[in-house]
Amino acid sequence: MVEQVIYTMRNPKDVLVSGYYHWTMTKQCKKPESLEQYFQWFIQGNVPYGSWFEHIRGWMSMRDRENVLLLSYEELQKDPRSTIERICQFLGKKLSPEELDSVLKNSSFQVMKQNKMSNFEMLPEALFTKPFLITRK
Repeated sequence: MVEQVIYTMRNPKDVLVSGYYHWTMTKQCKKPESLEQYFQWFIQGNVPYGSWFEHIRGWMSMRDRENVLLLSYEELQKDPRSTIERICQFLGKKLSPEELDSVLKNSSFQVMKQNKMSNFEMLPEALFTKPFLITRK
């Protein structure tokens, strides 16, 4: 059996802003003094986990493989039902209408924001300079 990979990409502007807020709250790496400084680091690939551009380029090179499904965060936000159905089709799974509704409800921003298992609330306080939640909005 061939492993299947679902990769979700995100608009680089959103990745930049999200990364800036994340890394200014962590104790794990050098903190940027400003968004402008973080922007320079981001463009140069001098951020934790390396160059976003190289990372995306690597995944884009695999977009035509049958076992890889590339999605965008933006399409998931715009039309979650169709995106979940596309994921199910890719995985060869059929959900009942009730199961699909449950997936949509439990993967919504609001529910995940309140879920301690998905909002980083359970991470040790020693890792962050202040209480950290993965969702800012």
